[in-house]
Amino acid sequence: MKETFSLNNPSTHLLAQLRLRNYFASYLKQIIAKRFGDDDKYPLFEQLLSKQNNFEFVNYLLILTDKYRNHADLLSILIDVMQRD
Repeated sequence: MKETFSLNNPSTHLLAQLRLRNYFASYLKQIIAKRFGDDDKYPLFEQLLSKQNNFEFVNYLLILTDKYRNHADLLSILIDVMQRD
């Protein structure tokens, strides 16, 4: 059991990153759905976000969402960023 929670266990680290990625992706979807849920581009946003497996990238999308939260084209900005990846 001690090894399961060891910092040297790479699978524990990957599992933690996956959980954070899922949490952040869910939170990001809530934010964007609240504002852009009726937009024609929203399904594309959801599809692209579901393909993102990288915790750091999803965290970057959250940072962009905070930075551009008052911009009318926030959804387009996030879609453009995800399509570049």
